[in-house]
Amino acid sequence: MSLNFSSPLFLYGLLGIAVPVLIHLLTRRQQKHIRFSAVYLLIQSQKRSTRKSRPNRLLLLLARCLAITLFSLALADPFFSFRQSEAFLRPASIVFVLDDSYSMGTQAGKRTLFDHALEFVFEGVKQAPDKSEYSMVLASSPARIKQDWTSDKTIFEKVLKEQSVSFRTTRIGDAIDQSIKLLDSARQEKKKIFLLTDLDKNGWKEEAFSKITHLAPYPVKVLNFSSLQSDNNKGMVQSAKISQEFLTQSRLLRVKVEIRNFSNILSRRPLSLFLEGKIVKEELLDIPPGQTLIHEFLYPFRRNQPLNGKGQISDDALTTDNSRYFSFHPSQNIKVMVVDGDPETISHRSESFYLERALNPFSVSLSHIDPTISTLAELPLRNLSDFSVVILANVRELSPDYELELENFVLNGGALLFGMGDQVNPKYINERLGNLLPVKLDSQYQPKEGEPPLHLLLKNNTHPVMKIFSPKELEEMREINFYSMYTIQARENKIFKVGTWFSNQNPAVIEANVGKGIVVLFLSSLDRDWNDFPIQPTFLPWIQRWTQYSARGLDSIFRQNFLVGETFRQNASGSDSNWIVRAPDGALHLLGNEEEVFSNTFQPGIYHLFSLPSSETSSAIQKTLAKIPNGAEPAGTFTVNIDIKESEPGKISQKKIESFLAGMKIEIQEPHSQTTAPQTSDGIPLATPFLLMVAGMFLIEGWMVRKE
Repeated sequence: MSLNFSSPLFLYGLLGIAVPVLIHLLTRRQQKHIRFSAVYLLIQSQKRSTRKSRPNRLLLLLARCLAITLFSLALADPFFSFRQSEAFLRPASIVFVLDDSYSMGTQAGKRTLFDHALEFVFEGVKQAPDKSEYSMVLASSPARIKQDWTSDKTIFEKVLKEQSVSFRTTRIGDAIDQSIKLLDSARQEKKKIFLLTDLDKNGWKEEAFSKITHLAPYPVKVLNFSSLQSDNNKGMVQSAKISQEFLTQSRLLRVKVEIRNFSNILSRRPLSLFLEGKIVKEELLDIPPGQTLIHEFLYPFRRNQPLNGKGQISDDALTTDNSRYFSFHPSQNIKVMVVDGDPETISHRSESFYLERALNPFSVSLSHIDPTISTLAELPLRNLSDFSVVILANVRELSPDYELELENFVLNGGALLFGMGDQVNPKYINERLGNLLPVKLDSQYQPKEGEPPLHLLLKNNTHPVMKIFSPKELEEMREINFYSMYTIQARENKIFKVGTWFSNQNPAVIEANVGKGIVVLFLSSLDRDWNDFPIQPTFLPWIQRWTQYSARGLDSIFRQNFLVGETFRQNASGSDSNWIVRAPDGALHLLGNEEEVFSNTFQPGIYHLFSLPSSETSSAIQKTLAKIPNGAEPAGTFTVNIDIKESEPGKISQKKIESFLAGMKIEIQEPHSQTTAPQTSDGIPLATPFLLMVAGMFLIEGWMVRKE
C-alpha cells in the first residue's frame, strides 16, 4: 500500500501547517507581557473571557492549517495504491533505445528533441533503484549497442554525456532486435525497453522488423518527443547539381537547386548560393505549398581550379536539411587511346580522322580530352594503364591474348568504347570478348533499296550524355541519316542499358558496367562509311560527352556525391601512393596504398583527397597526422550529403507499431506528462476528495467564527 505524489507542492503543504502555529506561539508570548490593569474586576473579567474563548481559537487554527494542507496535497495530484511503484519494488534491467537520427535535432524551445531525450534518460537512471542494470542502443543507421549491461550509474552517465545527435537516418527495427537480444541475457527478472524517438515514419521499415529473429514479450514504452517541438520542419534543400558549358566560350557554371516546401501555405524563403565558403548570390523564392521548386543560378567561372559550394535556405525548426553540398572540377584531363582498325594513306579516309578532331578540335586541350591514335600493330606496345578510355574503331581482331589485358583494364576501372564498321568480325567479338560484352553481335542491317535511311529516336531522352542538348540540337540529330548498323542479341544473366534507339526500334547505343569499369557499344560506324554523323555539328559534343561519361568525367571523383555513411572508393588500383582524406571538420585520415575505400563519411560536407608517395610516409606521420605533410598533392574532392528521407513528414501510428511488434506490450506516451522513474499508474486519484475536504474546512471555519 502506498501514497504517491507527482509534485513537490507537498512541501508547501508542510509549510502551510508550520507558519500559522508559529504565529500563534508568538502571539501567546506577547500576551504574557500585558500589564494588569489597576481595576481588579476588569482583569478578572478578561481572564474569564480568555479561558472561555481559548478552545475555539485552537480549533479555528487547526481548521485553517488543515485546509491549507489539504489544498497543497490536492495540487500534488496524489493517488492511492495497494502496491508500490514498479521502480521502487525491486531492481530492473532496462534498455534505453535512443534515436540519434538527425530529425531528433528539431528545435524544442532552446534545446533539441535529442537534448530532452538525454535528460529523460539521465533522470530515469538517477531515480532507478539500486542494483538495476542499464544498456543503451543507438537507433540511427546502422543501429548499434553503445553501452552493454552495467549497474554502475557513473559509467552509464558518462556514456550518456558523450552522445550527440547524428546526421544519419533511423533504423528502429534493427535497434529493437538488438534490444531483445540484450534483454535475453539480462540478470534481473523485471525487464523493459524505453524507446525515445520522434516517431518519424522513415525509421519504421517493415523489412527491418521482418528480420527480427524472435519477438519476446518484453514491455516497450515509447516516448514520443515530437510533442515537445516548437515548430514543424517547413522545408529542405532536396538536391544541388552543378554543370559547365565546357563546349562553349562562355565558361558558365549552372547550379540547379531543388527546394521542397513541407507546409500547407506558400513559403517565401531566401535561397543562397555559397562558393568556397562565401555567399555569391541570393534569391527570394515563392515555393507553392507542398511542392518542389527548382531554381538555377548562373555563375561565370574564371579559374581552372576545383570549386566547392552549397545551396542553402533560411533556418527553420530542423536546420540539418537546409543545406546541400556540391563539388566541381572542370580541368580533369582524360587520356584516350583511339585504336584505328582501318587506317588509310589518305588521312580523312581513316577511321580515326573524325574521332581525333572531335575529341580535341583544337591544338590545345580545351576539351580536357587528350587523344592518342594507335594502329593494331602498335597496340601491344602501349601501356593501357596510361589511359582512361580505349576506343576500338572498326577493329577486326586484336593481337593474341590481348583481350585478357583489355579485360583487366576494364575490370580495374577503365572504359572501353566500340564503334562498328565493315572490318568488324562478329564471331571474334562474340567469342573472345564475351566476358566484356553484355550482348552478342547478330548481323549487319541495311535498309532495303527504296526504304528511307535510319534515324535516331531522341524523344524524352534523359540520359546524362544527352541532357546538354537543346531542343533545336536534338532536332538536328534526328535528321542524321544512318545507312547501316549491327543488330544484337542479349546474353543470359547480363545486364545492360540502352542509351539511344534507332528508328527501326533497335538499340543505337548500349552500355554496361563491368567490374569497376564500363563498356559502351555504338552500333554504327564512327566515320562516314555507314552514316553522316561525323560531319554534323552535334557529333563533336556527342562523342565528347560519351567519352567523359564512360571515364566518369560527368560523375568523376571531383563530383562524386555520397550519402552519409556510404563508402568512398578512390579507384586508384595499383598506385604506389598513400592517400589522405580531409573531412569537413578538418580531421585528417590516412589510407595506405592498399586501401581503396574510406568509410568514415558520417559528416555532411566537402571531403578533400590528397595523394602522398609512399616514400614520403613514415610511421611518425601515420601516428600524428596533424596537418597535410609536405609532398602531398591535391587529388580531388567528393561530397557527402544527408539522406533526405529522414526529413519527410509523417508519424507512425500506434496500430502500425503494434503490428510490427506483435506480442510485445506497447505503451506510447508523451514525455512531458511522465515522471522519469518507470512507474505504474494503477491507483485511486485523491485530488478531488482533498478539494472537497478543503471546502468542508472553510464551512467549519465560518460556523466557528459566527458561534464565537
